[in-house]
Amino acid sequence: MRFKACELFDAHKHCGAQANMAKLLAADGSWEAANACLQFHGGFGFAAKYDVERKFRETRLYQVAPISTNLILAYVAEHILDLPRSF
Repeated sequence: MRFKACELFDAHKHCGAQANMAKLLAADGSWEAANACLQFHGGFGFAAKYDVERKFRETRLYQVAPISTNLILAYVAEHILDLPRSF
């Protein structure tokens, strides 16, 4: 998804959908990885000594900044799926 967005951008074509979906996939992937890491470390995952808690907080940031996942989903719904539709 990222490579397609880059190709479109370099070709001066619309790449908003691909760029947004790439960010959504990356944010969700990093969140799942951080959650698994924290689960693996258990209570020690919250200890600053192991840096797991810092990484966990950082991956949460990708869900909300610079564009929240809700805004990305709204963009995809409006521009890709043509929602909302009136019947």
